[in-house]
Formats: sequence, C-alpha cells, structure tokens
Amino acid sequence: MRQIFSIRFFAAVGAVVGLFVVLWAIFQTDAAIEADGPAPEQVMLHRIDYVDPVYSSTDESFAVVDGVANVDTQFVIEESRWLTVTRDTPGEQHCPEWGEPIKCAVVADLLGEAVVWFALVPMRPDRTVELPAIDTLDDGVATLVNGWQFDYAPILDRRCPNDEFTSYRELRDTLGDEFVSIYGVGSRRLVAVACGRRVPYAPAASEGPAESLPVASSDA
Repeated sequence: MRQIFSIRFFAAVGAVVGLFVVLWAIFQTDAAIEADGPAPEQVMLHRIDYVDPVYSSTDESFAVVDGVANVDTQFVIEESRWLTVTRDTPGEQHCPEWGEPIKCAVVADLLGEAVVWFALVPMRPDRTVELPAIDTLDDGVATLVNGWQFDYAPILDRRCPNDEFTSYRELRDTLGDEFVSIYGVGSRRLVAVACGRRVPYAPAASEGPAESLPVASSDA
C-alpha cells in the first residue's frame, strides 16, 4: 500500500504546531505585562467647525454630566443666532464662569448643522480663546495636544519673551507643551501661540521633544 503520510509530513505539521504554541505564549505574556501597567491615555480627535462666545443657555438646568449634556438646550450666540445641543450629546465643561454673558465660548464638532460634540471653554475680553498647545501642523490644520483640530493662520504670532526660536519645530522641541495656542473668533482660526503657560484643562505634559513635527510652510 502506498505510503501517504511520510516522516517529513509529520515533521512539518509538528513545526507548525510548535510555532503556534510559541506565538501563543508570547502574546499571553505581553497581555499580562500590559494589564499590569497603566493604560495609555487615549486622545480623541475632534475637527472643530464652530467657535463662538455664549451669552446664555435657554435651559438654566443645563450641565455636562458624565461627559454628556443633561438636557436639550440652545446656546444663545447673538440675539438672532443660537446653537442647539440635544440631550446626551458628548461634551466637556471647562469654563468656571458658565452662566455669565460672554465669559465662555462653545467649541463644537458639527455634522451638517448638528452638534456631535462640544466643549465650553473660557473666553477672553479681546474675543480670543486660549487653548492647549499645538502638537502638529499639517496642510493648514493644527492638531492640539488634546486632539482638537483647528484651521490656523499662515503666520502664527509668537508671543514669547526673548523669542529666539527660528522655527515652530524649535519652539516645540524647547518648550514641549508649556505654551498655549490662541484662537481668534473674528478670524475663525488659530492666530498665535503664547509661551510659558498652560490652560487648566490641557492634558499632562508629554516627556521629551516632539519626534516628528510637521512645520508650517510659513515656518510660523
């Protein structure tokens, strides 16, 4: 009778099974190591379509509870303009003076005219908003260290004492996250960076210089 299964055949099958066992052991070990350490902080990207000062909310009971809006409401932007936020819309509340006219601004990610995510942040008297540090600049879009994405001006004004930085890359490598980006409501984009301070809601500072930071064409 013709031999179907040779010694080589069984050796090949044994090698495949052995490799599978080794790989399974490696992945199990990696999983155990990862489980013992702290989970890395996940940054959610939000492309910001809308930023405006808020005069008031049509529902005085409005609040952000467990990361979502607790009621349906409308943020009054001007006498004839408002922004509708429905209950359970994901959001963040970072403005301690909420309820005071034009003390807070709403930052929103829109789908058409619908708000899919929002944040309330402090508004400055000069109609600018201070935001976390810029992480990357790419094709006219700045991504902040907390994942918020904004259009930015061709030249970002650097408001730094004794500014000797020759480029944005050098600024970022030197300062890390120790600066704020400034959004101009009138110009509808980031217009400047200011050194030496952080907004209270910025994520924990990253360690070490930026690894691969795209630089604006203007070398802002």
